[in-house]
Amino acid sequence: METDDVIALLDKHEYIAESYVLIRELKIFLNVGVNYFHPKIRIKIWKSNVMLKEPYHFTVSHNVRTPTQAAPYYPSITQAATESEAIRSAISATTKFLVSAIDGGHEPSDDWLVPNDDF
Repeated sequence: METDDVIALLDKHEYIAESYVLIRELKIFLNVGVNYFHPKIRIKIWKSNVMLKEPYHFTVSHNVRTPTQAAPYYPSITQAATESEAIRSAISATTKFLVSAIDGGHEPSDDWLVPNDDF
């Protein structure tokens, strides 16, 4: 079955209120400008019809908490109009805080990546 067929099938089911179909999982090593620090994250891309204009959604394996943050950053906007946009947004949600802390003079650490329990 194609992804859209699965979504249509789930939409018609009387006991399903909302659904997301996993369409891709990525494993990437980030380049944040430090030769010895290339943190690994995973990204899941989902498709649904919850928001018709933005059917793609992402989840990341780790949230970021650097010394400049009081708590880990959990992306609040995780939907996108295209799969490419969802991938870019997931990467940006992770790298922007890492790069900012490194640019601020902090020594990068794997401890900055907090596992996402919902991944």
